[in-house]
Amino acid sequence: MLSPGARIDDRYEIISALGAGGMGAVYRARRLHLGDEVAIKVMQATPDAAPESRDRFLRESRACAQLRHPNIVGLLDFGFDTSNQPYMVMELLSGPSLLEEIKLEAPMAPARVIGILESVASAVQLAHDRGITHRDLKPANIVAHKYDSGDRVYKVIDFGLAAMKAGQDETRLTDPAFFLGTLAYAAPEQLRGEEVTASADVYAIGVIAHEMLTGGRPFDSSNKATLITKILTIDPSRETTRRSNLPQAVEDAVMKALSKETADRWPSVSAFIDALKAAIGQTPAPATSGAVESGLLSRYELGPLLGRGRLGSFVYQGTHRALGTSVAIRVLRRDETPHWDAVRARFLLEARTLQTSHPSLLQIRDFGEDDRGVYVVSDLIDGPSLRQAMTESGPFPWARAKHLLTQALEAASALHARGGFICGVNPDMIRIQSSAPERIVMSSAGIKSVQDVLATMREQELRGQEASANELPYVAPEVLMGFAPNARADVFTIGVLAYQMVTASLPFKAASLPELIGQALQTKPSPPQGDLPDAARDAIMKAIDSVPANRFESADAFARAIA
Repeated sequence: MLSPGARIDDRYEIISALGAGGMGAVYRARRLHLGDEVAIKVMQATPDAAPESRDRFLRESRACAQLRHPNIVGLLDFGFDTSNQPYMVMELLSGPSLLEEIKLEAPMAPARVIGILESVASAVQLAHDRGITHRDLKPANIVAHKYDSGDRVYKVIDFGLAAMKAGQDETRLTDPAFFLGTLAYAAPEQLRGEEVTASADVYAIGVIAHEMLTGGRPFDSSNKATLITKILTIDPSRETTRRSNLPQAVEDAVMKALSKETADRWPSVSAFIDALKAAIGQTPAPATSGAVESGLLSRYELGPLLGRGRLGSFVYQGTHRALGTSVAIRVLRRDETPHWDAVRARFLLEARTLQTSHPSLLQIRDFGEDDRGVYVVSDLIDGPSLRQAMTESGPFPWARAKHLLTQALEAASALHARGGFICGVNPDMIRIQSSAPERIVMSSAGIKSVQDVLATMREQELRGQEASANELPYVAPEVLMGFAPNARADVFTIGVLAYQMVTASLPFKAASLPELIGQALQTKPSPPQGDLPDAARDAIMKAIDSVPANRFESADAFARAIA
C-alpha cells in the first residue's frame, strides 16, 4: 500500500487510500501540476497473483479509454510506476455507490429506479455497441457524482472483467466464458461456464432493478453453493411478494430480464429500460436523489462513506438539501446490528445527551428512524480524531494537551449542568477541528450503566480479545461495577484521556473486563513524565484515582487544577 505523501511519476501525490480489490488499490491523489484531485488505481502484483492479472488491468484501462460517456467514469491518464506496475488515473467520484443508497432507501419509487437505471443503461448500451460486455455490473460498481454546478449523475466503474471482441488491435485476454463476477448478479450462463454476451449485463441490471424496487435480490444465500443452485434452477421471487403495490407491467419487465435463457430476455439493456418506462406510464424522475419521496434522503443528499462508526454504524458525508450545508450522517442498520434493542437504546441516549449547545460538543441536527434502522445527523467536523492525532504525533507537549483538556472539561461541565454525561468517551469519539487555534469536538458514549456497555459489546470483546481497543479503559471502575455515572466518573474518563495524551499509553490496560477492573482498583500507574508541571501531573493522577471520593468533585475543579 502507498502511504500519504508518496508520489507517482512526480506528477501525482497520494492523499489517502480509497479501497482495494483483486487487481490493485485505489487512492485519492492530487495532480501536482494542476492541483486538482483524482483517483489512481495501481496494480499491486503479489507472488500468488494470476498470470493474466496484469493483462486484465490493462484491459480495464483499454475499455475505459474506448468508452467516452457521461455515465462512465473517465480515464485521464495511464502509465507505469517505478516498479513497472501499471496504474490508471480516473476522475474522482464523490459517491456514494448505488449499493449504499439501496441500503438506506430501498424499496425505491419505480420512477426513481428508472431515472437512475436509464442513465446506467445508456452507458452500458454504448459499451455493448462497441463490442464490450461489462460482466460485473452490480450496485457497488455504480457510483454517484455531483459536479460543482450541482448536477448529479451516476457513473459505471470497474471494467476490469470486461470482455472485448477480438479485433485487429485487440487481444482476447481471457476466455469470455471464464466467470469472475459477483455471484448474486451473475447470469446463469456465467455460472454454467458458457460464453458470456451482452445478455449477461441485461440480467445483472434486472437483478439491480429488483433490488432497488424491493430492497432484496431475487436470489440470496450466505452459502455460495446454495446461491448458485438457486440461480441455475429456481425461478426468481416476484417483486409483488415483497412489494404489493408494484404495477404488474413493471414486475413482468423485470422478470423477463431475469430469464434463465438469454433468448428469453430483453434483446438489449435499452429495450429493458424502454419496457420499464412504458410500464409506469410516465416520464422518469431525474436520477438525482431529489426524487426521494420521504425519509432521510428526502432532506439530505448522501455523499461518500467516511468510515465505520461506533456500535457498527456507518458515517457518511451529506448535504442538507434546502440549506446546502455539509453534515455528517451516522446510520445504524437493523439487519447488520446484533443486539439491536440495546444498541438502539445507546444510540438514542447519545443523541439525547448531546442536546447541549457548546462549541466542544458535537451538535446533533436531526434524528430519524424507520423499519431499516435509525440515523443521526450532526455537524461535519473537518479534522482527525484524537486517536489519529496521537498516533501521528506521539505524546502531546503539555501546552497542547492542556489546551485540549480544558475544552473537554468545559464541555463536560456544560453537560453535567443539564444532567448528561460523557461516560466512557474515547479518542475515536473526539475530533480535532482543522483550524487555529485547535478545538476539540466530542460526543457522548451513551452509557447509563455497565449493562449498556456489556449489551452492545461484540463477542470478541466479551471474550477478552479487544478490551483495550474499545471504550472500557475510559469508563470509571465504579461504573463498570454497576454504579451509575456521575461527574466524578467523567473526571476519571477525562483523566485517562489526559494521561494518554501526555504519555501515548493507557494508565490501565487489560485483556478482559475483570482484569481491567482489578487493575484500576489495585494498581497505581506510573505518574506521567515529560514537560508538564508537577501540579498538572498530580491533577491527572488524582483524576484517575480508583476511589471516586479521592477524585475532583467536578470537571470545573479538575480544570482549575491544571490551569
